[in-house]
Amino acid sequence: MNKAFMVALENDKEMLGQFVERMKEEEIDRRIKDYWTIYEHIDHLVETQKMLLGRIEQFLEEESPVMKPYTPEDKPKANNPKKTAGELVAEFRDLRDRQIRRIRTAKKEVWEKIGKHEEYDRYSFEILLRHMIFHDYYHMYRMEELWIEKEQYIRELK
Repeated sequence: MNKAFMVALENDKEMLGQFVERMKEEEIDRRIKDYWTIYEHIDHLVETQKMLLGRIEQFLEEESPVMKPYTPEDKPKANNPKKTAGELVAEFRDLRDRQIRRIRTAKKEVWEKIGKHEEYDRYSFEILLRHMIFHDYYHMYRMEELWIEKEQYIRELK
């Protein structure tokens, strides 16, 4: 098990929670140009955790896991009432705890296992976990830009 990965995965859920707690609701829902709102970033982080938990399970259970590409735009629109940012953060934390519990069960063979993913030249359990960490940081960084940066200085992402 990679201790640095485990520390980062644990820390991400705490950083996200502390970060969002400092924001006002109007800041979380503010639309700048056609960029995602902070709320949309949090919602996306929650949705991807569900998919990533499935990928962790695949590595734990399958001999040669094959991953399907994930496209957020393909997510069906739910008719459920909109969750608060706090509820989404709580869901993120719960999903991350579930992921961590499953990762801790991974034997050495799982960490060495190679999977397939049509978007990548190589894909392994370690790459999956590193991707999770970097993905969290990417969205948290973008949320911070949207929260505190003056609008004229926010970079367009292509």
